[in-house]
Amino acid sequence: MKSTSQIALWIFLAIAILLGLIWQLYPLQDARHRMNTLPVIGAGFEGRDLPLSPLEENFFKNVNVFKRLYVVNNQIFFVTALDGTHNRHVVHDPYYCFRGAGWEILSEKKFPLPNGNANIVEISKGSERKTAIYWFSDGTSQFTSPWKYWWEATLRRLTLGWSGPEPILIMIQPLGMLQLWIGKKS
Repeated sequence: MKSTSQIALWIFLAIAILLGLIWQLYPLQDARHRMNTLPVIGAGFEGRDLPLSPLEENFFKNVNVFKRLYVVNNQIFFVTALDGTHNRHVVHDPYYCFRGAGWEILSEKKFPLPNGNANIVEISKGSERKTAIYWFSDGTSQFTSPWKYWWEATLRRLTLGWSGPEPILIMIQPLGMLQLWIGKKS
C-alpha cells in the first residue's frame, strides 16, 4: 500500500505536467497588432520599413520584429521593437546587447514618457560614441526594468493571457542627418 505522501507527490507531478503542457501549447495573443499601428507617415515625420537580414531572420525566429527608419526634423532615427510572446528569451535587458557587442555604458538617465519612463543611454566603443533610448511597454505603461518585463511576461503565461498584454521592447537610436537618408532611399 502506497503512503499518502507518495500519492500526493504523484498527483502533484501529474498536475505540474498538465499545467506545463497547457502553458506551452495555449496560443497567447501576440503584440503584432500594437507594433503595426505605429504610423509610417505623419505630420513632421516619414518612415520606411527595413527587412531583416538572413542572420536576423534566423535569430528572431518566432519573434515579431519591427525595424524602421524615421526622418524627424531632418534627423534619422532607427526604431526597433521586439515582441517575445512566442520566444521571450530574445527580449532581455538591452545592456546585455550593448556590452556583448563591446560597448561600454557611459551614462544613463530617465526620460519621461506619457505613461512611464524610458532610459537614455550613452555608450562608447573605442573612439565611437552613440546614444540609444529604450523602454518596455505593455500598451498602457512604459517602464525600463527588465525584471518588471520578466514578471509581466511570466505572469501573462501563468494566467494564459488574463493578466494583460505582452510587453514589448522598443529601442530608438539616432543615426545622423537627412543627407544620409536621401542616398539610401532610392
